[in-house]
Amino acid sequence: METIFILSLSVVLSLSICITVIVISRFYFSSDKFTQIKLENFNKDVENLNIENRRLRGAVNRSKQEPSLPDSIDAGNLGEVILGLLPKKYHKMAKPFIPKVEQYIMDNPEKLKDIADKIKGVNQDGKKEESANSEEIQTL
Repeated sequence: METIFILSLSVVLSLSICITVIVISRFYFSSDKFTQIKLENFNKDVENLNIENRRLRGAVNRSKQEPSLPDSIDAGNLGEVILGLLPKKYHKMAKPFIPKVEQYIMDNPEKLKDIADKIKGVNQDGKKEESANSEEIQTL
């Protein structure tokens, strides 16, 4: 009789402990308001980072674009050529100097040909094109 009582007591005790553990664990691991707020903030941060990443990728791609140069460079469109070669963030700083450059070109028209040759002598990779003479000298 005593063994049945002890066994029944141990079963009841173990069941009560199991129920207590289940209740405590559900309370502890349940999703409360603080956790929900943290998840919402995390999702907002991820969304903001994605937007910032797209914006920066667009800026990098715009900076990789090659400048658009007209076919002929003369004193009339020299300001456009200069602004086309500079990144857009320097356009405001360069605009006051464009009349001075144009005046210099008008005073020294022979310099326009040298400047135009230097601008056109740069290939798409940003390296100067080498002439046949310089290649022959390098091979020696």
